Amino acid sequence: MTNDEHKDMINKLLKGRTMSVYALLLTNEGLGVREVQRKLGFSTPSLALHHLTKLQELELIDKNVHGEYFIKKHVKAGSLSLFVRLGKHLLPRFLFLLTFLSFMLIVYSLFFLSWPITGNDLMFIMLCVITIGVVLYESVKIWNLSPF
Repeated sequence: MTNDEHKDMINKLLKGRTMSVYALLLTNEGLGVREVQRKLGFSTPSLALHHLTKLQELELIDKNVHGEYFIKKHVKAGSLSLFVRLGKHLLPRFLFLLTFLSFMLIVYSLFFLSWPITGNDLMFIMLCVITIGVVLYESVKIWNLSPF
């Protein structure tokens, strides 16, 4: 199987509950079957095992001698492509843009804002506030789509 075929198979199979299991393992190291079952609210351990086995067949996770599963290969498939992994946390990519825009507005307000406020200042502030609002809305939408 070529590399492209493997990526296509991963994109095809890595969704739904399997994606939830993969995302959970991205944010937690060394989880057993019952821990996965409890954290994701699966009805039985065999359901969690089914999804863990599917991820093992895709060569995305591995199991140690203690029966704990861990990430073997990081992929950006499906809704995971909208997130950035920062340590053990998955954060929406737009969060960094939101931080930058907020910082830019604060710096402008502290160092470049003229008194009385001119039309240029008002235009810049309004554009920043509207952009921050749109990016915040999109970040919340992405967070609500989160696979975990």
